[in-house]
Amino acid sequence: MIGVARQKPPRLSVDLFRAFYATRPDDERWQLIDGAAMMMAPPTPAHQRIASNLERLLNDPIERHDAQFAAYQRLGVDLTPTIEGYDPEPDVLVIDAGAGETAEQRYVERFYLAAEVISSSDPVWVERTREIYKLHESCRYVVSVQQDRLYVRIDRRADAGWSEDILTTPNAVIELTDFGLRCTVADLYRGTALQPRATPRR
Repeated sequence: MIGVARQKPPRLSVDLFRAFYATRPDDERWQLIDGAAMMMAPPTPAHQRIASNLERLLNDPIERHDAQFAAYQRLGVDLTPTIEGYDPEPDVLVIDAGAGETAEQRYVERFYLAAEVISSSDPVWVERTREIYKLHESCRYVVSVQQDRLYVRIDRRADAGWSEDILTTPNAVIELTDFGLRCTVADLYRGTALQPRATPRR
């Protein structure tokens, strides 16, 4: 019996992917990864809490330090024409203030930080997307946060290239000087099972 070769699905362009995404219900979250449309699993409470914490931890000092920036959740980044086959939607972005305030806007062209909250079961393309963010000329930081253990990886761009810090203890300091942010890993995980909030006494 002769086996039949299984054909790979055709690669989607960004334009075709966006036309498809526009037809999907608002509660569905899709990304284009290496030319393939990927439906994201619904986020866990821990995922949502970490992303919300990071957005707030960024916006609070930004308002005091340099109001030209703003942090948002779930905006897409437009990587074309430099990078084809990818249309990601980071969990948190830092962009130019006002750039994400247009009604119905889904994408921004410039971003200075992209953050992903990930779990140990996420597929290997998550790592590839991290490298894709680093190719964008405006990106200064890529932050990866594991949702099921204390693990924060911060990639920073400098004149000499990219460097990496890995933080795994509650008191380890997260410092992003471009945005005036200085906090601890515990602050990022606050409200999750890894850093529960103190129960008020009655």
